[in-house]
Amino acid sequence: MLSMSLFLLGLLVSAVAVYYSIQASHRFGVVDQPGGHKAHDTVTPFVGGVGILVANLTAAYVVSQFFPAFGDRIYVLVAGLVVLFATGFADDILQLNYKIRFAVQAGLGVMMVVLGGVEISDLGRLVSGDVLSLGYLALPITLLATIGAINALNMIDGIDGLSGSLSIVSLGLIALAVYLAGDPAYFSLIVIVAGGVAGFLLFNLRYLGWRRARCFMGDNGSMQLGFLFAWLLSDLSQANASVRAFTPITTLWLFAVPLIDTLCVMLRRMWMGRSPFHADRNHLHHLFLRAGFRVQDAVLVLALMQLCFGAIGLLGMYAGVDELVMLCAFIAVFALCFFIVLRPWRLVPLLRRIHRLLGMTSVHAVGVHVSGLPEERMSAFAEMLNRCIGPHVDFRFRAYRAETEVGPSCYGVIQLLGDDQDLTQAQISRIIAVLRREVGREPGVKIRQFVDRKDSHDRRVGEKYRRADRRSGDRRANGKGALIYRLDSAAGESSVMAQG
Repeated sequence: MLSMSLFLLGLLVSAVAVYYSIQASHRFGVVDQPGGHKAHDTVTPFVGGVGILVANLTAAYVVSQFFPAFGDRIYVLVAGLVVLFATGFADDILQLNYKIRFAVQAGLGVMMVVLGGVEISDLGRLVSGDVLSLGYLALPITLLATIGAINALNMIDGIDGLSGSLSIVSLGLIALAVYLAGDPAYFSLIVIVAGGVAGFLLFNLRYLGWRRARCFMGDNGSMQLGFLFAWLLSDLSQANASVRAFTPITTLWLFAVPLIDTLCVMLRRMWMGRSPFHADRNHLHHLFLRAGFRVQDAVLVLALMQLCFGAIGLLGMYAGVDELVMLCAFIAVFALCFFIVLRPWRLVPLLRRIHRLLGMTSVHAVGVHVSGLPEERMSAFAEMLNRCIGPHVDFRFRAYRAETEVGPSCYGVIQLLGDDQDLTQAQISRIIAVLRREVGREPGVKIRQFVDRKDSHDRRVGEKYRRADRRSGDRRANGKGALIYRLDSAAGESSVMAQG
């Protein structure tokens, strides 16, 4: 009951702060403009970090009032969060040079070690069951981990709801470990912050008909959360913490998706001869979108992946699996992910097949393809379309006769007329359901989504090295068959042209 109250407290203060920040950002023009490598197509406030900061401050106040044993370290944590909020907000507006950001992050890492006493002093029992102490390497490794965590969460914040969803999953797993370890101060802090992230997600996730985010987290939010993760994972995995909640190797699993995604993308850029800081669209979430997943579906899949990785790490630790074995398992997972991401033209078609097996509608679908109908039934089929779907959607139907090795074959394409991607998806699903009910049981009839031809949908077109004559044959013919029937239906009025 107490944990739920703390979670709701964080959610409430965050949601209220984000709501009023959105109003203010529109008034003063503090919004993110579309363009460049950004996926959104409308101006959107980037004030999610305001709600997260208010939740962090609330959590710090609760800890300082009810758990005085936490000490003055709470003020060091708050100072780091406030500085990163300000730095991130300045970066959102002014696009700061990455050297300035790294300098600020490194300075806060030193402050975390010197003033907060949070330092990665050992890597756990990796050698012969003994603790592997870092000695003089403790400070540089702590700085590297801090900068890495901040930027990993920042880099993966590419689609609505992703960074917040991954954060709330990881925070939940860390809270579970802290609860089992018996540390009420950290548990209270983490639960309130998790509620704050949930309050932000109310305005960032796509749900209940919301087709776009009402605000973004921005660098001002992702940098805060990245620093908080660096602090929590460093402090709670070391012997110098009040309670050692998990091993250093377990921290890799608890932060797996942002860490693996960032390292894979940066290594791939260097592999391709580019700067590791050169922005591109080869993150895991970009590959899911290219495969036809909706934004909310991609977020759900990646959040479940983070949940599975974190559960593996915690279960392995509680089951007493050797820490070296857990490290080797994580390296193997990372190597597999890197091999896959290195060849996105192989991964995207596989994700498409999985997407179809799950029965989902692709975001790239623009209509429905029907094959196997006799030519003499095209007129009746078109009348059925006009009767069943014409009153609800605007569409055009084209039927073609194609010559094949076994003789003439007919197929038709129902293409929807509209620009709203999410609405088109829902309409395609309904049309497929209607067609399966009306003609789907007839022998030889096949119904599937129709995806418009684009290079990005062709796995043979991609950023890869290949011989000029390799895969020269096109499996999909460029030419269409002869048009035999045409129907245009808009606003319930149909215009039909039949051809022999």
